[in-house]
Amino acid sequence: MILLLGLSLPVKANEYIDNMMKIISPAQSQIAVNIWDVSNGKTVYRINDQTLMLPASIQKVITAVAASNQLGKTFQYETSLTYDGAINDGTLNGNLYLHFQGDPTLKRAHLTTLINQLTELKISQISGDVTLIAHASNQTRAPGWAWDDLGICYAAPVSNFIIDRNCAKATLSPTEERSTVKVKSIYPINIKTTAEFDPTIPVKDAQMHFCELHMQRFDGNHYKIEGCYPGKKPIRLAIAVNDPKLYSQQVISDLLTQKGIQFTEVKTAENAPTTQTVIATHYSKPLPDLLKIMLQKSDNLIADSLLKQIGLSYFHQKKHKVNHHDDITQSARSDSFTLGARAIESIMLEIGLPFIEANITDGSGLSRYNLLTAQQMMSLLQFIKQDKDTQYIEQLLPVSGRSGTLKHKAYYNQPPLKNVVQAKTGTMMGVENLAGYITASNGKQYAFVIIENGLSAKAKKARLAPFSALFLQTLNDLPN
Repeated sequence: MILLLGLSLPVKANEYIDNMMKIISPAQSQIAVNIWDVSNGKTVYRINDQTLMLPASIQKVITAVAASNQLGKTFQYETSLTYDGAINDGTLNGNLYLHFQGDPTLKRAHLTTLINQLTELKISQISGDVTLIAHASNQTRAPGWAWDDLGICYAAPVSNFIIDRNCAKATLSPTEERSTVKVKSIYPINIKTTAEFDPTIPVKDAQMHFCELHMQRFDGNHYKIEGCYPGKKPIRLAIAVNDPKLYSQQVISDLLTQKGIQFTEVKTAENAPTTQTVIATHYSKPLPDLLKIMLQKSDNLIADSLLKQIGLSYFHQKKHKVNHHDDITQSARSDSFTLGARAIESIMLEIGLPFIEANITDGSGLSRYNLLTAQQMMSLLQFIKQDKDTQYIEQLLPVSGRSGTLKHKAYYNQPPLKNVVQAKTGTMMGVENLAGYITASNGKQYAFVIIENGLSAKAKKARLAPFSALFLQTLNDLPN
């Protein structure tokens, strides 16, 4: 806990905060703050709240509101197994189809359950094609994603083909020569390594000795790891699948083979014949459950998958209104980040929120091209409090010291901030943001947006405490 010297003289709230800001404001980074009193609907404090800044993951709150508005609480992803033709004496005389919708929670186990239905139907051979059906994914990574994030699972490609989060697990271990990589057999990827382990370098001194790993990505889900790793202990790797379509073809091929079902090959297509028989369908959890995971765990894949669904749904409904926009109607035939971002901008305007100057590029906040103001984020928090159909989103946010990304966050997992803050975090290199609600010691609830950009690693290490924690402690101590 950081103890701040409060002001004993009776002052107005904004004067109190102004005086405390002289003490706690960071010297080098850029900050934007907006505070709103929920009880009386008045702005308590603001600074730089019209300045466009990087939002990072607080952008997921925008995605949550847009998804709730456009897709509805009953929305679920569907993954269906269908066929055409007829089943005779254990042979499907026709074609088998597996329809993907980009479910970010779809697991290999769910697909196994679907494939098991073929055994229930006593199908042991497929005479026609096995085809995976999905809309084309023109963009699987958003503009502005950092190139050095692309091989890591939190920046896995966002495709309509998603299995196990498009994330493969492996282990890199030292050998007498250099190193070896062991990939779990369920992941159809290939990794080579020339990396070396150096037991003479402590982990904390790796950067000083330029000892770091690098990964190259190649076609066909092939990878190469090179460079140096300090110490001699094996390390676990979580690698983003580079080609989700090929990966899904290989997974389905493996599952069919394991069940002893004979087939020629697994293909992909955007459309299937109109006349099919449904064998089984897997449904994801409904939207509120998906949003809870997204907000609690700051799940990028769910956020960006929902962004694409928002785009497809919005422009499909509005296509009669946008026929004069050839770029939109062309994009509406496939999913893309651009389509989803345009849809969210339109939805924000339709519900009366001032997002005209904002730059929305993805749904997760990973893109460095995203730009929002603290005032725009505050308008969203106000909307959540006032719109009865959206109010449930507040309860999905992490609670300080209790859940999600605030459960173990330093300064938030202990008094005075423990249990009183419910907010979305937003952290990336140089960025540390927080947006949500706090119940202060004076009994009032305040909505707050705290954005800090330009935070260097050295400044972060040297500071007394995060600016957001210092500011919220100030807000918590606000006089009546």
